[in-house]
Amino acid sequence: MIQHITHRTGAVLASALMLLLSGCGGYGSSYTPPVTGGGLVITISPATATIVVNGTQQYTAVANNGTTYTYTWASSNPSVATINSAGLATGVMAGTTLITASVTLNGGIYSMPTTVTSNKATLTVSAVGAAMGTAAVGRALNNALVSLKDTQGHLATAMTDRNGRYLIETSGLTPPFLLKAVDNQGRTLFSFGTGAGVINIDPFTDVMARIWYQVQGTTVEAAFANPAAHPAPAAAAAAMLNRSLVGFLTDSLVSQGLDPVKFSLISTPFTADHTGLDRILDNSTVAFSKNGILLHEALSDSETEIRFAGSKGTIVFNTVNHLGSEPELKSTTLVLPVAR
Repeated sequence: MIQHITHRTGAVLASALMLLLSGCGGYGSSYTPPVTGGGLVITISPATATIVVNGTQQYTAVANNGTTYTYTWASSNPSVATINSAGLATGVMAGTTLITASVTLNGGIYSMPTTVTSNKATLTVSAVGAAMGTAAVGRALNNALVSLKDTQGHLATAMTDRNGRYLIETSGLTPPFLLKAVDNQGRTLFSFGTGAGVINIDPFTDVMARIWYQVQGTTVEAAFANPAAHPAPAAAAAAMLNRSLVGFLTDSLVSQGLDPVKFSLISTPFTADHTGLDRILDNSTVAFSKNGILLHEALSDSETEIRFAGSKGTIVFNTVNHLGSEPELKSTTLVLPVAR
């Protein structure tokens, strides 16, 4: 009797369990497997494209299972190009960015959602016939007047937008260029460029410009008034100045995920959003004295004193790093070409 009751109870439980599973999407005849990312491949096209500043490129995404999804589009470097929800990219400034499309799939009751991302499409933004960049001091210089002069003294101007970005047509102008940004608070910063493309304007580019003209026996202000007599540095000298300042910022650049070997304070695009170079600007100060220039960078807790040595064209950089148990001193010497 006891065995008979146990058998019937088990049968009833088994039947109830089958009904329950069938009713709630279990292993009954109405069971539908959960949708996951396994095997899903998203391909976007074109794989490579080149546009000009303010130009556009339409991207399309195709899933290998034939399903039409609503994709989330992304640009790895929005300071170079942005992309909207419809896959339309717009060039912002010269440089390269990677475009992707992704979709997040619901994995079902017992599975976590899965995000599937497409291939990375390379988008290059060209700045043929234009100088552009970001003017910032740890914040964007909004509505600042940017003036550019070529070696003949020809002038072109533009205003920055709320992100500190500017664009100046350079067709017909002769490089190298000398630039000046003046904001509505009376702040003035200088920069220079060897041709069309990205020319950022910030306290570091200002220091490089002042070093260059100090070595030439003049000031950057006098040079901007008469660039024909005091041209901006050519490519080789500009590269030397960049390496010297980047050397001071190496630890901080690495901390922000930037490669000091490839980084240019002049021509690497950045966004005034308190990340990357802008975060370093947030934490940097520049002071001028009769003895030289003093740079302090709080992220790496380092100070660099820039002195102009007795030999013409010679600059000495003395950097003290305070992060270790004891201050570490590093001294480097830079010899710039001097105009005859």
